[in-house]
Amino acid sequence: MPLRRIIPTLENLRLDNVSENMKRLWVKVYSMEAKLARNRDHDTITGPFSMLAGSLLQELLEIMRERRLLTPFILHNLLLPQLKSLNLNYCSSYVDNTLAHTITVRCKNLSSLTLCHCDQIPADTLVELVKALPCLTKLHLSSTQCNTQVLSAIRSFCPEINELDIISCKKLSADSLLHLVYDPVARSYCCQSLQRLRAEGLTPTTDLQSLLSVLVFVLLALPKLKYFFHNFVPKAVCLIYDQEFHGAQMPAGFPSLEEVARYRTSTHPNEGSGRFTLALRKIDWMLFSLLPKIGAVCPHLLEITMILRDSWDLDPHVLPWHNLTHVTFCSDERMDLKELLPVTANIGPQFKYLAVDGFIFKDELTLHTLLSHCPNLLKCMLFLPSPERNDRQSQQQNEARARNLCFPPLQFPELVSICLVYNDLGNPLPSLYKVVLGNIIESVFKYSPCLEILHLFCLPFSLDEAFQKALTPPSTALQSLRELELVRARISIHTINLLVFSENQLSLISLEKCFHISRVDYNELLQRVRKENLEVVITRE
Repeated sequence: MPLRRIIPTLENLRLDNVSENMKRLWVKVYSMEAKLARNRDHDTITGPFSMLAGSLLQELLEIMRERRLLTPFILHNLLLPQLKSLNLNYCSSYVDNTLAHTITVRCKNLSSLTLCHCDQIPADTLVELVKALPCLTKLHLSSTQCNTQVLSAIRSFCPEINELDIISCKKLSADSLLHLVYDPVARSYCCQSLQRLRAEGLTPTTDLQSLLSVLVFVLLALPKLKYFFHNFVPKAVCLIYDQEFHGAQMPAGFPSLEEVARYRTSTHPNEGSGRFTLALRKIDWMLFSLLPKIGAVCPHLLEITMILRDSWDLDPHVLPWHNLTHVTFCSDERMDLKELLPVTANIGPQFKYLAVDGFIFKDELTLHTLLSHCPNLLKCMLFLPSPERNDRQSQQQNEARARNLCFPPLQFPELVSICLVYNDLGNPLPSLYKVVLGNIIESVFKYSPCLEILHLFCLPFSLDEAFQKALTPPSTALQSLRELELVRARISIHTINLLVFSENQLSLISLEKCFHISRVDYNELLQRVRKENLEVVITRE
């Protein structure tokens, strides 16, 4: 059964006690110190936590943030030099010009800073903040007032930056990225350690071609860039393959794409004969037609999201990535899932993550076959394919076949998380498909010893039998399960009780719109959980 509430460590008890008494006791201490320091700089007030180790201070901040106990004054006095990492994402309403100045003065040893949605900090203050934090390696500024001057400051004062998030910064344009990777005054390429750049939402200054030119510039100028998040990265990679650099107009002070390409060649002699290879590990929203070019330029890809829109013959040899582990296949034209089988048969065993969305399946065994090709998955997300509509006259025949259907169970020895979603609520699931999906679910329950997270959404058949078969003693199924989320599930309170009081690690159960469980049964379950003192949260809506 879920873990019983454990006795916390002395260290955790102390932090809990401090957080609970912060308002009642420590704020009074701070207030007295503030009065004594009325004629001194407000930033010198540190309170009794100046001797606390950085890791404990960080943990205290997290506890208070989770419990919604942070106030501007408390936050101000917890900003101390020993902090190495600071995440203000969930208290952005407190973060203004004054607090940013305090970070500038006190927290000069920060290596990681997250200011997502902290839009009260002016751009000029962000510039001064960046200048004061030369040790930064990770900086998240999404949805802030970050502008081109801020990127220029990062370029000049944060030489070790390797992760930057500037999503949805309205004061940035695509051309702003040029100021991040190149110094037009010194005529030098910068941010050479940058490995991860999130820049979704940046729009072209003039037209799409100018945006693509900027993306090509960034890709060629940053040799260590592994993750570059922008919707047009796939097209930019294809331009690099085609070496279509001529005619691109760059802003004054910046080299042409031909010059950037020559710089790239001079620093990467292994890319001889003008053939460029990028360090990218992930590309999202890639059209199938772009696959050969992207495969040639990005031989080290680990993760791809591929969009399939037409009838196609995906020869397994077209996929050149021997290290590919994370794959998402999407189709918006209801293609037959069977067309993926040559790919999964060839490289499925190397997949650690698989997501499939938008397909249909004509043969009820297709999904089972596809999953049998991928035994080493860690995470799986399936928007279950809709079957083609069966003729009503064959319903009895299908039911008879379903009763005799037999195939080997699937085994996923490393699977940690799985999400199954059935969206086609208006289309009844034929008996054959129910048997196949039921077998898949039962296999996941029985033969996934590492399974921790299970999400089942809108499955159009009862889950009772699969759970009860899996949990029948002396079963060891689902013993690692920590999180169970069910939406519109056909499941009884008896099965939920069986899950809650079986051997597992459950800490969260969500039963959203599970109408087969009454309010009375739900309340009785909660009472029993409290009586048994179990460390599990159960929600119904």
